[in-house]
Order: sequence, then structure tokens, then C-alpha cells
Amino acid sequence: MAHTYASVADANEYMVSAGSTTFVSENAAIVARKLGILESVSRVIDAKMERSEFGSGFGPRTATNRYDGSGGSVLRLRDDLLSVTSITIRPSTASATTSTPTVDTDYYGLDENDGYGTPYRKILLHGQGTITAFGSGRRVTDVAGSWGYADERYTSTTTVASGLASDAAVTTFTTSASPTIAVGHTLLIGTEQLYVTGLASTTATVVRGANGTTAAVHANSSAIAVYRYPRQVVDVALRLYLRRWKAKDAGADGSDGGGGMPGVSPQEGEDTIIRRGLFGFRLKEMV
Repeated sequence: MAHTYASVADANEYMVSAGSTTFVSENAAIVARKLGILESVSRVIDAKMERSEFGSGFGPRTATNRYDGSGGSVLRLRDDLLSVTSITIRPSTASATTSTPTVDTDYYGLDENDGYGTPYRKILLHGQGTITAFGSGRRVTDVAGSWGYADERYTSTTTVASGLASDAAVTTFTTSASPTIAVGHTLLIGTEQLYVTGLASTTATVVRGANGTTAAVHANSSAIAVYRYPRQVVDVALRLYLRRWKAKDAGADGSDGGGGMPGVSPQEGEDTIIRRGLFGFRLKEMV
């Protein structure tokens, strides 16, 4: 489950601000339909920004990525790296042994080897440790860690009220009064990401262990953080959402089905919106 770059609440607010008159009450079917569109446009953004293949989206994902090596001291990354859990250089011959370089002992801290801050695009061995070169050959170096453009979140005023303290497999839990989470949000509780797919009063329905994290139990009153994404990415996601939402009601003559806004094709202009709105965010443009 990848990150969705705008919530259903964001979409509703955007529709009102855009002058839509088709805003309707939120039954479960409508919420699910809106969420489906938001998920779809988020994946379109990832694809157009060339962030789909390795899961290097605009929010963090825990994964192990494998790289080719040239036998040198620099490992250049095709993905956005946020933090390293471990590095494994696998043997290139049957007689060789696996090596696991460690920070400071073998390679510079990420801030030292890449002075631009997150996301990082290379790992540099400093040559003073026991490991002085990365492996040579195809897919010989594994980097486990957190990947993505950014790891930004805010602490919600909502906390866990009950439901997560004894079972890591449950998919609903109760939040404290007046929840400030929304359908489409990705949450962080402890080290686990949870993706909100439904919300009825203070009861949230979630996908557990999202984005490569591990489901776990969480005590009552545990803090809840909500992931957020670059403003430009959110804006583009909402623009694409609105076009697709309006297009579903468009008549055969191109009218908007009474929504008060011009009818649009779900594909017409999307590439232009993404290209102009997210210039510089394409993964290859950042190398």
C-alpha cells in the first residue's frame, strides 16, 4: 500500500473551494469511490515522476533495494534514500564472503557523503575501514532502509483510545474524541505505518503494516502522527482528482452533469498538469 497524496477530507475542501455544486453526503460507497480516485491519481503521479518501479514515492517506505557495483568506493543510488538500516555486499565469487559495512567504521554518515541533505543519492566508503570497495557485478549490493522523497509528518491531537493493545492483526481501532485523521491518511504509530480506508465517528478502519513496516501492538493513548507531502504534490493530486471526479458525471455532449463546472476528459491535460506542477520532482531530474 503506497502513500495517497491527498485525503478525502482534502478533496472535499478542494471541491468546495473550486466552486463545485456536486458535493454530497458522505456514505461509505461515496467515500470509497473518492478514495479510489485519489489512490489512482497518486499512482499516476508516481509513474510520471518515474518513482513507481522501486517504490521511491513522496512518502517513506521500508525496503531493501539491490544495486549493481563497479568495484569502486561510491555506490550511486537510483532511488531516494532517507536512512540506512544495513548494507550487505554479496560475494561475487563462490570463495568470497559477504561483507556488511557499517557507518563511520567503513562509510561516511549520509549527511557527510552527500551535502545536500535528504533524500540521499549516494553512499561513500571512506577507505579507512576494513571494507574499501563495493562489490563488482550485477545486483551485488543490498541497501536496507527507508526510501522516499521525504519523511515529514505532524503529531495529531488524536490518540489511540482502544483496539490496538493486544492484537497486531486487527484492522479497526478507536481514536480519542474529535479525531483529526481522515480517510486516505497514512499514520505512524510507533514504527508501524497504518493506512486509513474508513472512518465512522471515532472508529478507524486501516491497512496494517503499510509501506513495508511491521504491524505491532500499540498501547492505549499512543500518539498518532500523520504523514504529509510536498505542497506541490498535494496540489497536483487534487487537481487531477477534481478532473476525474467531474468527468464521471459528464454527459455524452461534454456537459458536466449539472455540477457547475466544464466537463473534462479524465486524461486530457493530465500530463501537462503534472509536468508543470511538479517540474524538478522527477526522479531522473534529481540525479
